[in-house]
Amino acid sequence: MTILPSVDVTLSDPARLAALRRTALLDTPPEEPFDRLTRLAAKLLRVPVTFISLLDRDRDFYKSAAGFPEPLASARQLQGRTFCHLTLGSRKPLVIDDTMADASHRAVPTVTTLGVRAYAGVPLITSGGHALGSFCAIDFAPRSWSPQDVEILVELAQSTMNEIELREALRQSDDNLRLALDSVRARERVLGLVAHDLRTPLSSLALATFLLA
Repeated sequence: MTILPSVDVTLSDPARLAALRRTALLDTPPEEPFDRLTRLAAKLLRVPVTFISLLDRDRDFYKSAAGFPEPLASARQLQGRTFCHLTLGSRKPLVIDDTMADASHRAVPTVTTLGVRAYAGVPLITSGGHALGSFCAIDFAPRSWSPQDVEILVELAQSTMNEIELREALRQSDDNLRLALDSVRARERVLGLVAHDLRTPLSSLALATFLLA
């Protein structure tokens, strides 16, 4: 399968990092909705490892992973350059049948540290166009990824983004509701103060009117 161009993404881009922070997913514990997707990917693709990677400024944080060896399984993050960076740079599915076949791919540290020999990843891109990370599958032996394999990853990546953006929308809705309630309470406090301040002069005016009558 053709290897797509690998273009580095600017990890420190403020708009991208702000979009990543808004997900509120960094450094959170594993959650079943995401774990279900990585387990399904491993089963459908018949690969040893699948994962959801979120790229912070200087690390990959793994929101979910199926099949990672220790200590990475417990650490759930990795410093330095990974294939996920190339996936974000391409902004399209990145498919590598054999990492040893290309010098630039052989130079990625996980080829040595994790033994990655085949990689397929789909970038996780928000509706606003910000690349958050990628949905990935790796094998420890060369592998010819089929179009169906890539299609499965694309669908699971979209399901991941649907979950992320639904959560963000719900949080925004909750925030808007809290702001509305705070505004109502503030208005009631102001009306209460105004009513209190007017009560004394109105009472005096009522008494004067009575006396004049």
